[in-house]
Amino acid sequence: MIGYVIYEDTKLPYHIQTNKKLKNFYIQIHPELGVLVKNPNFSLQKVHDLVQSKAKWIYEKSLLLERRESLSNLYETEGKVLLFGQKQSLHVKKKLEDFYKEKTKEIVEPTLKKYSNLMDVYPTKVSYRKAKKRWGSCSGKNALSLNSSIAQLPLFCIEYIIIHELAHIKYKHHQKSFWNFVAKFCDYKKCEQEIKKYSPAF
Repeated sequence: MIGYVIYEDTKLPYHIQTNKKLKNFYIQIHPELGVLVKNPNFSLQKVHDLVQSKAKWIYEKSLLLERRESLSNLYETEGKVLLFGQKQSLHVKKKLEDFYKEKTKEIVEPTLKKYSNLMDVYPTKVSYRKAKKRWGSCSGKNALSLNSSIAQLPLFCIEYIIIHELAHIKYKHHQKSFWNFVAKFCDYKKCEQEIKKYSPAF
């Protein structure tokens, strides 16, 4: 079922999924469906009122989602690649996926070495893979897995992702001590805001 709310003369559609097993009401921005409302069997009027109360948030998040560009679409439609936060006209002689993986390794390896020494934390292994939602992860055995499209990000964001995952070698959580450690090496709040403009997926 589809409903609509209005914010600043903009008509915002939303999709409703009703599930009586849900305990709470949720609104999320889905990459394919747009605004997705998960309803625990509230009346349609109550759903509309709740969505309308979040209209500003929905509007801002929807704009952010629209600005995210698919790396493949950008290359196919504009003939450009997104490299280190900038659109560049480059002729890629290999698969786009391989191009980004190569550029990611080129920037990550020296940056990783630099911050490992500064932070005095060392991963047991580093691998690169495609991922739709995550920029990186750190396993319980201190192995780092980094998204192979990281090279699309501005350099300070790449550094932040590396710092963030290295910090998990020392702190296996996101509590205050973790963020205090990360803050010694970068402005993580600024980086988190900037990274939202980009998508990890190809």
